[in-house]
Parts: sequence; C-alpha cells; structure tokens
Amino acid sequence: MNIKDDKIHRIKIIKGHVEAIERMIAEDAYCIDIVHQSQAVQKALKKLDAVIMENHIKSCVVEQAREGNFQKIVDELLGIYSYK
Repeated sequence: MNIKDDKIHRIKIIKGHVEAIERMIAEDAYCIDIVHQSQAVQKALKKLDAVIMENHIKSCVVEQAREGNFQKIVDELLGIYSYK
C-alpha cells in the first residue's frame, strides 16, 4: 500500500469511528462506551498525523534543506506544535 492509500485508509477508519459515535449518541448508548469510541478517533487522528509528518519530513523537509530554507523548516515544524 502506498503512502496516499494508507492515509485514505486511515481516514475511512476515522470516519467509521465518528459515524459510530453519532449512532451511539442517537441511540443513547452508555456514556463510557461513547467516550471509548471518541478516544479511538483521537488515537486514529494522532496516527494519521504521524504518518503525514513522517512523509513530510522525508520529502518536503529534505527538499527544503537542499534548497537552504532552514528557517522555513524550523518555522513550519514549530508552528505545527504551536511552540511559536
């Protein structure tokens, strides 16, 4: 599976979790079960972020470094984590 397909696959999993949360709320499911499903969404989003960042670092950051755009690299990476 290539990186794009992996990201799309992860999004579909996240959609499924969100749809499950919506159904659970509509059906007055047990609150703790809803929270567990919500936590699954958050975990899946973090995994997606990690995949995207890994790809970005391996491609875009490397290319920017070759071009000498070091400040842009630092600004982007700090910005993504709201340190700046």
